[in-house]
Amino acid sequence: MKNQKEDIIEVCWELFFQFGIKSVTMDDIAAKLGISKKTIYQHFSNKTDLVEQAIEWQINHPRFSFQSEEVSHLNAIDQYIEFYKFVVGQISNSCESMRYDLRKYYPKLWHRFHLIKLTTFQSELAQNLQQGINEGLFRPEVNIEFISKTMARFYLNMVEADNVILEKEDIENIEYHKELGTYHLHGVCTEKGIEYFKNNF
Repeated sequence: MKNQKEDIIEVCWELFFQFGIKSVTMDDIAAKLGISKKTIYQHFSNKTDLVEQAIEWQINHPRFSFQSEEVSHLNAIDQYIEFYKFVVGQISNSCESMRYDLRKYYPKLWHRFHLIKLTTFQSELAQNLQQGINEGLFRPEVNIEFISKTMARFYLNMVEADNVILEKEDIENIEYHKELGTYHLHGVCTEKGIEYFKNNF
C-alpha cells in the first residue's frame, strides 16, 4: 500500500512530466493533492530534495516495464504492442521542458536517470527478443544485443535536442510510431509471428 510520501512523489512526477520542473511550484503540488505545503515539507526539505527523491523513485518504479505484472504473462508480440500503446500515450502527455529542466538545473541527476533508463530498457528489450525467439515468434538468428541497444537509444534519445533523431511533427505523429512498430516486428518475426501480429496490431 502506498503511503503519503509516495502519493506526493507520484503526483509531483505527473506534474513535472506534463508542465516541466521549473514551472511546477510546491503550491501546485499541494493543491493537486488537496494538502498543505506544510505536509509536503514534513517529507521533503525543499523542492530540490523532492526532485531528487522523485527521480530515485522513478528509477525504481518505471512508467513501463516488460517485467510488470500487467504484461509479463503475455507473449513477446503482445508485450511489444503494449509498449507501443504506452509510447503513444506518452506522446500525447509529455512535456519537453521537463527533460530540459533536468539537464539544465539537475545535470548529475539527469545523467544518472538517463543512463539507468537506457541500460534497463535495453536489458528488457533483450529479454523480450529472447522470449519471442523461445516462443517461435521471433527469428532465432536475430542479433539481440544490436537490436536492443539500437532500439533503446532510439526511443530514449529521439526527443533530445542534441540528437534530433526525429522532427517534432514526427514524434507527435501516432501513425509514424505505428509504422515504426510494424517495421520492427516485420524485421524480427518468423512467419508465425508475422501472421500473429497482423491479426493483433
